[in-house]
Formats: sequence, structure tokens, C-alpha cells
Amino acid sequence: MNKLLISLILLLNTSFLFAKNNLEKTREKFNKNKSVSYVLTAFYPNPDTDEVTTIKTFYIINNYNSNNFDFYSKRDNTEEIWKNGNYTEINNSEKTFSQFEFKKNQANAIKNSRLVQYGPTFLLKNNWKYENDILINGVNYSRYSFIESVRKYEEKTIKVEFNIFISPKNLISKLERKSYVDDKLGQTVTFDYSDYKFSKKEINFNSPPQEKYALKYFERSNVNPLKVSTKAPSFVIQDIENNEISDKNFIDKNTLLLFSGTNCGASIEISNFINNENFKLSNNLHLINFYATDSKDIVNKFFKNRKSNFPIIADQAEIEKKYQVSGYPVLYLVDEKGIITKSLQGLEPIMEYLKSEKSE
Repeated sequence: MNKLLISLILLLNTSFLFAKNNLEKTREKFNKNKSVSYVLTAFYPNPDTDEVTTIKTFYIINNYNSNNFDFYSKRDNTEEIWKNGNYTEINNSEKTFSQFEFKKNQANAIKNSRLVQYGPTFLLKNNWKYENDILINGVNYSRYSFIESVRKYEEKTIKVEFNIFISPKNLISKLERKSYVDDKLGQTVTFDYSDYKFSKKEINFNSPPQEKYALKYFERSNVNPLKVSTKAPSFVIQDIENNEISDKNFIDKNTLLLFSGTNCGASIEISNFINNENFKLSNNLHLINFYATDSKDIVNKFFKNRKSNFPIIADQAEIEKKYQVSGYPVLYLVDEKGIITKSLQGLEPIMEYLKSEKSE
């Protein structure tokens, strides 16, 4: 009986060490490489309808063992890029790209991103506990658990537990994110990982073209441009030539207020159009071009090899708040009484309007 018990203990210890070795081999496999690409398929069940939402995303992560990692992702018509400390989300359907106005918000967003929370390179850094081996479609996988969080809410205990499944190829093949309320299982979200490709060098990814894309700011996502019939907010400022510009410019004139950004592809397209030597507005129109979030130095560099036909305002972020500008480009037409009579945003509607008001 003692021999049988000893044999059983040895067998269990051997199985435990073998399973633990699977986890360490997986870490070693990732650690000896510099970059990886894979496909993440997430399954979000809706307990009220029994339907499951599926989201499939392709990832490339470079230098994932470093704090200075870069990544690229593509999901349907949306692409994400985190490179050289700058995050950009590109929406190819809307022809827009979004960035953070403030670095601190960007850092928080990356920390809470799907990649950092559920990407295999980050999951391996957790302190996993071996649970058991399990057969899935005839293949043996090692299952490990990790308590992601425990908190109290309305006198109830909310616990989130992660379970990863490591394949015989020493890859994380699946993650289950289980949420419990007072130890009762609620929702289970499943993430499948496939098409792993490792490299000892950085995997090249090119930034998607943004030449004609409009720029938006995440922080201003709930801000909408001022509506037609709104009184144009007052201001007194100086242009980059130190000339005073104010809302008095509206008196007895129809004035266009164009809000642009030096790193916005759509703004550059419009700037090239209106500052062309052949472009002139019809006699009843004047235009003021705002680069309000850009510094005067950046704007001067931007126009170093460009001619400007209109007054330019730089480094006046407060005026964008007054005019509720959430991104670029935005165009307002203000009549001689200081009332907004037209409000446009985006490349195509603004270009169409400017072409219609071009003097022949």
C-alpha cells in the first residue's frame, strides 16, 4: 500500500513538473524571439440573447520583451498603430484617423488595451497556477489559472479569473476570462490565438496612407461642431504675423473660419488647394485659417516652403474649445451679423464648398 501511495505521489509530482515545464518552455520560446504576429479571435457571449459576438484581429508586436514595444493591428476596416510612443487608430471606412491630444491619456489607453490585457506576450508575465491537463479535440493541453482581480460591489464579491491553455507546441492557444459574482459563474469570454509567426528581427509594418484622412481627437469624441444659426463666439487674437484678428472681422463681411492641423492629411490637401496661386475666393468672402493646437514654431516650419494667401492663427487652443472643434478639418461660414450659416467637417464636403466659392 505504501509503495502504491509513493508511486502515485511520484506520478503526480512528475505530471506537475511536466506541466510546469510546459509553461516555462512557452516563456522560453517567446523570450528567445524579438517579434511575433498572430490572429486573435474573441468570442463575447450575450447571456440575455444567447448570441455570441465574434471579433477577429491580426496583430504584430515588435520588441515585446521591452517597455518600448511597437504594435500594429487590423480588424475589419480599422487599423491601430503604436510606434515611437505615438498611438493612431485609422478608420478606413470613414477616412479618418484618431490620436490622443494628451500623452497621459494615451498611456492609460495603451495600458488598458485589448493587446496588453489579453495578448499572449503580456499574459505570460502573470503568476500562473497549474490546474490540470485537458483533451480538446484529441489534443492534450495544459491549463493554468490566474486571479486577475477581486473587488467588492454593492456587498457582492466580483472575481475575474483567467485560464490559459498551452498546446504541445508551447503556445497559448486559448484564454478564458471568467467572471464570478459571489463565486457564481457569470460570463465567460473566450480568446483563441492562431497563426503564430515568430522572428528574431522586427517585423515590418507600414503606416496606412493618411494623405486625405481627417484627424480626430479621442478626448473630443463627444464634442460636435457648432450648429447653423449659432452666434459665432467672440475672440481677440494675433496671427503669426502679429496682426490683431477678432470677431470684428465678421462685421459687414462673410467670413470663413477654417480649423486645420499640420499633421492632418485632409487639412494639408485643403491647404494646398486654397494657397495655390490660382485660387481666389469670390469677392464677398474672407477666410481665416486656424492651426490653433499647433505651436507657432511648427506652423512656421509647415509654411516655410508654402505660400499663405490668408491670415493664419497658431497656438490658440482655447478658441477650438469655443468653436467645439473635435478634429480637423472644420469649416464655418459666419455672416456679416456674426451668425454661423454653414458648418462643415471632413475633406470632401469642405473641398466641394470651396470649389463652389472659387472666383473664376
